[in-house]
Amino acid sequence: MQKAERFIIIIPICFTLLVGWFSWSAFKIAPQIAADNLRGTGLSIAAAIEELTTIDPDPRSLAHFSTPDIAYISVVDREGIVRFHTNTGLIGTVWGESKPNVASRTGVYDERKTLGSGERIYLLQTRIHPNGGNCLLILALHTYRYDQIIHRTHTGIMVAVLLTLTLWLVTFGIMYLLRRDKLRQLEMQRREEMVRLGELGAVIAHEIRNPLAGIKGFVKLIETSTDIEQARHYAGKVVNQSLRMESLTNELLAFAREDHVEWQLTDLAALVRDCVEMIRMEADSVRVKIYHTPQTAIKVMIDSDRIIQLLLNLLKNGLQAMPDGGVLQVELKSDKSWATIKICDSGVGIPPENIPHIFKPFWTSKARGTGLGLALCHKVAQEHGGTLSVESSAGVGTTFTVTLPMER
Repeated sequence: MQKAERFIIIIPICFTLLVGWFSWSAFKIAPQIAADNLRGTGLSIAAAIEELTTIDPDPRSLAHFSTPDIAYISVVDREGIVRFHTNTGLIGTVWGESKPNVASRTGVYDERKTLGSGERIYLLQTRIHPNGGNCLLILALHTYRYDQIIHRTHTGIMVAVLLTLTLWLVTFGIMYLLRRDKLRQLEMQRREEMVRLGELGAVIAHEIRNPLAGIKGFVKLIETSTDIEQARHYAGKVVNQSLRMESLTNELLAFAREDHVEWQLTDLAALVRDCVEMIRMEADSVRVKIYHTPQTAIKVMIDSDRIIQLLLNLLKNGLQAMPDGGVLQVELKSDKSWATIKICDSGVGIPPENIPHIFKPFWTSKARGTGLGLALCHKVAQEHGGTLSVESSAGVGTTFTVTLPMER
């Protein structure tokens, strides 16, 4: 999974966890909040009725007391006679229900009950004391207004769940588009590779055909030669042409190699020092002085074989730019994020119009070359998550800069 995809999927995961916590909390607490509100309303109404009966002991005065929450009110005296009921037909009758379980500490008994009509009500029973007496107040409240708290909570939870599902659908849609775009890029790369294969076939046909023709000619000369020294001279030419073909084949194989990097913790300073020593004898032969100050160990995760290939190509490229001798400077620096290698030559430089093309495969300004050397260097740097850049001035020299990440 790519970094962008991981970042995108973290958002709905966090949102889902937050919505899940909120929904569970709301689902658990909403019934308790509704019950507390209903009980508070019932106790407030009971307190108001207690106050009214204190002012006017006649329970019939409650006939004018009503609120939208009240289903019915009933007042029963000690003998069990109904002294007041919202249904006037029940006044004076004997209250036929069992004795309520009024708590001694709070003086309140409450429950939810279903009426004969099927309506669910909240039933609160408590004691009131009209004119110093002791009566049972039975207060029935409608619950629909308080049940709306639960319904609204459930609706909010459903909306949150739907939003979460929508977010996941959008996330999967974005990831699908990213994957499709990645597949399109891979398809474009494949087509570009096919074009390069066509170019590669043309290069192979051109570059290998010439050495083969030379080998064929020199072998025929060896067959007809009567002078052993001349035959040896022709044999040397055959070897040179064979080495040229081998070098071409190695470059083609290296460039066509899949981007499979074998990471290993490597001392980059020692690796650069070794590459400089490998090229020093060749530099002496063309009167090029190499300046390099060895550095302390710099540990990085790289494919050492691929980086050696990159450095040797750049070092040899620098030597080729100084056919009449010169100076080649190799510098290595590092900070917390990047290791930087600079290879500076005092050669002929690169014309400004050629700089945009030097990293393209099969492009070369040399009379004899495949155009794969710098393209391979650029590919190796990218494989390691780094960069390869160039600065050049005609007649002054060229500087190639390789940057590699310190952490992976």
